[in-house]
This record gives sequence, structure tokens and C-alpha cells, in this order.
Amino acid sequence: MNYSKIKKISIIGNSAAGKSTLSNELGERLKLNIFSIDKAFWLPGWTLRDEVSFKKIHDQWLSLDSWIIEGVGYWESMVDRITKSDRVIFLDVPASVCKAQAEKRIKEEKIFPNPNIIRGCVYSKVRDRQMKVIDNFHNDLRPRILELLSNLGTNRAEIISSIKELNIVRET
Repeated sequence: MNYSKIKKISIIGNSAAGKSTLSNELGERLKLNIFSIDKAFWLPGWTLRDEVSFKKIHDQWLSLDSWIIEGVGYWESMVDRITKSDRVIFLDVPASVCKAQAEKRIKEEKIFPNPNIIRGCVYSKVRDRQMKVIDNFHNDLRPRILELLSNLGTNRAEIISSIKELNIVRET
């Protein structure tokens, strides 16, 4: 896939699936601004931002000519973002891989603060909740996302479920 003409990319997937990493790589290569849903969705201390305030921020991002937005957030906003995207990349990573990545991230944040989350949100403080979020995404949200993406067709939606497929996107 040639990404050079794509200006609006949504990257969605489970927690710790690799959305931020892929967004940063694509953003740098394509010279696109990157916006993280987690930075708008959460307030310090893992307090959830209300949907109206979140939508205001999200809509500002969508109004720009180009962007990469990574994350899920509120369902209706995600659907809106997906419909406005030139390309949607769904990192459909097994829950076991996400949990392993989440554990790695928890260890790393003791040395380096995570730049992909708002200050005052520390994953080690919500480890058990994080693991439940991963399971809930995989069991409940994943099927809804797959159904939503099936309506977009393969020309706009890309589902990546292996490292090999992810490496192809990275090299494109």
C-alpha cells in the first residue's frame, strides 16, 4: 500500500497493541501530525474526560487537513473518525500479546515516563484494570470494530494481525 497520498489515518486496536509505535513511525515518515486519543480521553489520575469535552478536542483534530489519530475513545467519535479517514489500520493483536506488551510498558515506565499518555496516568497503578480492559476489548469491542470495518472495504481498511503484516506496513 502506498501511503504517500494518504492524509488522514486512523490507527485503532487494543491497549498495548502497538498503535502509538506505528503512529509515530508513520507520522515521521509521512510528515503527518499525530494525535493520541488517550491524551484527550484521560485526565490525570485516570479520570475519564466527559464525552462533550472529548468530542470538542476530537472534532478539532478531525477538522485539520491531515492527521494520524491513534486510539479508540468513545464509540461514536471513533465511528466519526473512521468515516473521515482515508485509511484505517486495525491492529488486531491477540490479547495475550497485548498483556505481555502492557507488562513490558509497566516496567519501562519506572525508568522512562510514557509519552503517549497524559501526565499523572501511570499504568503500574492500574495494572489489574489494564488487564481487564485488554480482555474486554478483545471479547466485546473487537467484534464490533471488525463489523464496522467490513463495511468500509479493503481499499480503506487494513486489518493487521501478525508481525509480518505490520512489518509490511512499516516498510511501505
